[in-house]
Amino acid sequence: MLKIRQPDSSLNGSRSIRTQLLWSVNLTLGIAILCLLSFHYQKEMSGESRKKFENLRDEAIAIHTAVNHLALNHDSGEIQRYIDGVCNRICSGNPSGHRITVKVDGKVLHSHKHAEDAPNILEVISEAAVAPDHQAVIHDRAIVVGSHIENGISVFVSEDLADARRAIRTHLLTQLGILAILGIGAAVIVNIVLLRIVDRPLKRLVQRVEQIAVGEYGLTTKPFGCRELQNLFWAINSMSERLQFNERERHQQLEKAQRIQQHLLPDAVAVPGIRIAHSFKPADVVAGDYYDYLPLSDGSWLICLADVTGHGIPAAMGAAMLKSILLGVTEEEPFELISIVQKVNRRFAATVLPGNFASMFLAQWTPAKQEFSWVSAGHETGILLTDRSTVQELSSTGLLLGIDEKANYKQQTITLAPNQRILLFSDGATETLSLSGELFGRERLLECFRRHREARIEFALAKIEEQLDSHRGTANLSDDLTLIAMEFAEMNDSE
Repeated sequence: MLKIRQPDSSLNGSRSIRTQLLWSVNLTLGIAILCLLSFHYQKEMSGESRKKFENLRDEAIAIHTAVNHLALNHDSGEIQRYIDGVCNRICSGNPSGHRITVKVDGKVLHSHKHAEDAPNILEVISEAAVAPDHQAVIHDRAIVVGSHIENGISVFVSEDLADARRAIRTHLLTQLGILAILGIGAAVIVNIVLLRIVDRPLKRLVQRVEQIAVGEYGLTTKPFGCRELQNLFWAINSMSERLQFNERERHQQLEKAQRIQQHLLPDAVAVPGIRIAHSFKPADVVAGDYYDYLPLSDGSWLICLADVTGHGIPAAMGAAMLKSILLGVTEEEPFELISIVQKVNRRFAATVLPGNFASMFLAQWTPAKQEFSWVSAGHETGILLTDRSTVQELSSTGLLLGIDEKANYKQQTITLAPNQRILLFSDGATETLSLSGELFGRERLLECFRRHREARIEFALAKIEEQLDSHRGTANLSDDLTLIAMEFAEMNDSE
């Protein structure tokens, strides 16, 4: 029986469509937001620097006008007090953030709060004043410089960008927090939408396909709101209907094949001098086992048990082929057992596909002489009980059928006495498996056959079947099973 393999969620690439979509959407959205924030940050920084420069330049122009006036009527001390006062008013909230530098009459004046920067600040801010971005670095702090030079007076006003950048970062972090909240909300909405539009419908479709896989074809499901999924739903339903039709056709064909095979097997055949009981259980609807009892024109009987490799329809076709070959051969004289098996082997080997073969136990029973001759083409060794405890094996005497067209076989003959019994079987008996995987084995089969030595042959065979069924438990047959039990009787007591 075909076992449906369950998906292994631990395998790579086994994430759900919902997970993959959410990852894709959120990752794309996250990258887009980061790029947008980076661009926005650069733009804000550039804009803030430009704005600062313009403000500082305007301030430098205003200071230049005042310094120009003071330079005409006052000394440098008055100019120093002026720029100190301006610096105090402007940067009262940030004493270290605002600088004023004035160069007048070859003398450099700094706002007193930044006198410590005097040794090199003029050089730095002078270079920054003419730089494209009007920026420089002092003591690891970025500054922007606005300047105005006229009438021999140079005024430089600089300010740190740290506060501006900190304000921008705070603003951007606020924006990022808002976007994160919006992104989480969007992810929740997307998740809900995917659940409703994709995930749940797909689960319904998967469930439907799983039902089809175990043969539940006639079920239906509610339609979907999505056109693509609705089309997939109709395709699955169409497939289900087709599979149901094909399965019905297959069952009908198998039932016909089963009836044909049953028709090919003997039914209520009375063989002189033998009481016979048999059991035939296919592992599938039809079997590759074949047994038969065929009368010959010289008064003898052929007793045949064959097992074609495999089971199911291919094996059943091989079994039907064997019956047809055997019937054809038994119409040709002489009726010598070795000659019959050799002809069957040649014709079977020429007919079957390469690699296919069969085992066969073929016996010839001559009631008038009480002789039992057999040729075994690789078949399971038969069991002969001559009395309550003595066992003799009816062993193989040649190769399997279909391996070598020129194979040679040996014949063995014994004379049987009344009440002696023979058990023939296919390998489905000894290879019957328990639920734990234990073989039934030949010894159990022999012991059961010996234990019911005194019972009627039909009852003894039923007990063997019962023990095989008990050993197998609820497990299915792993191979076709055929048993033939024979008890030899007086010629007037064969019924």
